[in-house]
Amino acid sequence: MRFLIVDDSRAVQTIIRRILEKIGYRDIELKTALNGDEALATLETWKPDLILTDWHMPGMTGLELLQTIRQLGMHDIKVGFVTTESSARHIEEAVRNGAAFVVTKPFNTEILTQAVLSVLQDADSLEGAIETAAEPNTSSVKTATASPTSAAEIARLLSLSSIICKVESIEPVPIDRIKLPYVFGVYSSAGSKAVDAVCLMDLNAAAMIGGALSNLSAAEVKTAISSLTLNRDIFENSKSFLSDLAEMISRSGEKRLALSSCHLVQKPFEKLYELMRNNYGRADFSISFAAYGDGFITILLS
Repeated sequence: MRFLIVDDSRAVQTIIRRILEKIGYRDIELKTALNGDEALATLETWKPDLILTDWHMPGMTGLELLQTIRQLGMHDIKVGFVTTESSARHIEEAVRNGAAFVVTKPFNTEILTQAVLSVLQDADSLEGAIETAAEPNTSSVKTATASPTSAAEIARLLSLSSIICKVESIEPVPIDRIKLPYVFGVYSSAGSKAVDAVCLMDLNAAAMIGGALSNLSAAEVKTAISSLTLNRDIFENSKSFLSDLAEMISRSGEKRLALSSCHLVQKPFEKLYELMRNNYGRADFSISFAAYGDGFITILLS
């Protein structure tokens, strides 16, 4: 994982570097730049996965750096701000220009860590995973023929980890109720690139299930929900839950499925909406924890 830190304060560079080194990713590469010009020079020969930049620096601003990066066609590089800039108008401008996040100084380690993780968990590129898969047959309207699993089976799966919650089958969740971000799992059979099933967990469900599996307190789970991010432990445990669902989903068809990828989705994803309208089977469930709140899970057979 490659990071470029752009800040005219070497002290801030050091603080951010230490936080990134503790996130838990292997083979981290870190480079620094004191201003936008240095950053652009670095980008000529080295491409990071994520740039963390200040807003106010000598020469070009962080916003101008972001705009220049996009004008140069580097749309695959994610850019986040770590800045004293707190103007709502400026922050909205940064987001409109493609900023992945804006963390204001002074910041604590957890806030920046969650912001970075929320970006990198989506960096696997859900769109890439779907686009490179074999295209589903959309020439005709599909008829739902199977229910992927049941509320009782999900409750039983969670109980194996000593997690007690209320799981109920519900009517299909309408598209306008799907709020960003959400966790999205893709299932395929062995040796196949085809997408055979997907599972969507809204942020509440992912935070509650992942938090329970991480033995987090209700306060910690609620913090994740309110901050719209999932820390590494919550995300990885949510992913583990989705992986465990594969066996149940497999029972609805002839293929043995496995979780092939998992993503924290933070932007509209049109293929999901297509699949919600046109699939071979669907099941929606509400998940309720007394200490946390409510969330939902949607499973679709493609």
